[in-house]
Amino acid sequence: MQKMTDSKILESMEFTYEQLVDLKAALDKTSIVAVTDKKGLILQVNDQFCEISKYSREELIGQDHRILNSGYHPKSFFKEMWRVIGNGETWQADVCNRAKDGSLYWVKTTIVPFLGQNGKPERYISIRTDITAQKNIKKIAHIAYHDDLTGLPNRRSLSKRIENEISNGLRNKNQFAVFFFDVNRFKNINDSLGHKIGDLFLIELARRLTEIDTQSNSFYRLNGDEFVYILEDVKLVNEMAEKILDVFKASFVFDEYEFYASVSLGISVYPDHGENVSKLLKTADVAMYAAKAKKGNSFSVYKKLMRGSNDQFLILETKLHKALRENIFELRFQPTYNLQSGKIIGTESIIYWHDEDYGEMNPVEFLPFAAQCGLIIEIDQYTLKHTIQQMAQLKPYVADDFKISVDLSTDYLKDTNFIVDLTTYLEETQLEPHYIEIEISELSLLDTDLQLYDKINQLHEMGISISVDDFGMGYSSLSYLREIPINLLKIDQSFTHELNLVPANAKMVAAIISLANALNIQVVATKVENGEDLAILKELNCAFVQGLYLNDPLPLQELIAFIAKH
Repeated sequence: MQKMTDSKILESMEFTYEQLVDLKAALDKTSIVAVTDKKGLILQVNDQFCEISKYSREELIGQDHRILNSGYHPKSFFKEMWRVIGNGETWQADVCNRAKDGSLYWVKTTIVPFLGQNGKPERYISIRTDITAQKNIKKIAHIAYHDDLTGLPNRRSLSKRIENEISNGLRNKNQFAVFFFDVNRFKNINDSLGHKIGDLFLIELARRLTEIDTQSNSFYRLNGDEFVYILEDVKLVNEMAEKILDVFKASFVFDEYEFYASVSLGISVYPDHGENVSKLLKTADVAMYAAKAKKGNSFSVYKKLMRGSNDQFLILETKLHKALRENIFELRFQPTYNLQSGKIIGTESIIYWHDEDYGEMNPVEFLPFAAQCGLIIEIDQYTLKHTIQQMAQLKPYVADDFKISVDLSTDYLKDTNFIVDLTTYLEETQLEPHYIEIEISELSLLDTDLQLYDKINQLHEMGISISVDDFGMGYSSLSYLREIPINLLKIDQSFTHELNLVPANAKMVAAIISLANALNIQVVATKVENGEDLAILKELNCAFVQGLYLNDPLPLQELIAFIAKH
């Protein structure tokens, strides 16, 4: 209460600079005092200022108060302060500062301007009182520097951490690594099951990450499903990357839902890949997109020639527009086999893009970027049109029950022009609808989207087959299998891989086959890559398979020759 009285007295009095200096001396025993020039540079501080800030007088003189900035207050807070004192008025507020050792403290602050002969401030005297205890600093610090949902340190805390690591690196010539990762198809989890399940997933993910954090407080949540990890020992980059990927091996279970998730992880190293916060995060982000081009859980370390580096996203978008205008994409076809007879019974259409600068890119590499650019529907239109055209050329060489499948985004499936496009392409080629199979991601079917369900029923009435892609990566609620006409389930690679090494995978495949048989739905095991998995799938009575072990994707003429030969 006495300190508030002192402040009011200060506001009502006019002082010469010499009187303020005398007043400062009187306050030295009870208050935290500093004198600055008109630009805010510190001219004098008392012992209590040094004690609470943990800076020496020599470290403070000549600096401005940004040396104490905790990051807690928005820029508008200090903008208003300068407006008030710049007008020659006294300013009061509670301020959260950061000491040299990183600790936070609160001070009740009064800043009194000293006006020169021109009526404008020439110096300022600030009088502060420590109110840290009243402010419950631990609670405030946690709110300011931690994510509300997961409890992990937040973006503000991350920036401070990287800045500190850079300072240590400059002094000691140390390296450190920045891991940037997000959850593949996290948007589908939110869209399908709602934000409640999405939030529960993020909380559980944060808990699992904390369990493998041997450095303590080194995982950070940026926003949404984006996370960052700071690794101080770069020799452990591969080991730590594998630990993060392993977090996703076990399923996530919430209420009646059970599902698996995967992650794409990009890594940058200081100072090789950046010497400031923004550059290190940027290069790690570029590496993450390179990881997305791989299969399932994967990580990549940044390389200078990676697509997306050096701000080339705009160039890539321009190239995509040009590729659409000039029709320079290519379709290749992955044959599907009857596992018991060895007969080719169908094929999957896969779009590739060859660019003169970037080389060849598969759909995993460029379709996510195309979706961000708003080009996914146009690319899907291209894929559907040319798939139907090439099926018409393939028709004389295959049986009447042969099917060509095409994977389309839900954005295109729900587009008002989709059915019109499909009907037009079929009429132009005079191709019967039963040759076409439309693939839909399982995650897109989990929320009862009446618009999507209506399109699926229209496709069924036209005689077009429907297959569910990535089956098994969704949830234990399988009511959609009864509600919409599904012809085929494509088992996700995470279950068909290493069947001889992971018994649980074989059990899961057997369960899916049993479920499909009960519902009179066919099953395809996708992305089969070795003979051991193929033999086990045959023992499990899996009807159909496809994968690189059997064939690489083939251009149309090579597929025709291959079918004729077999």
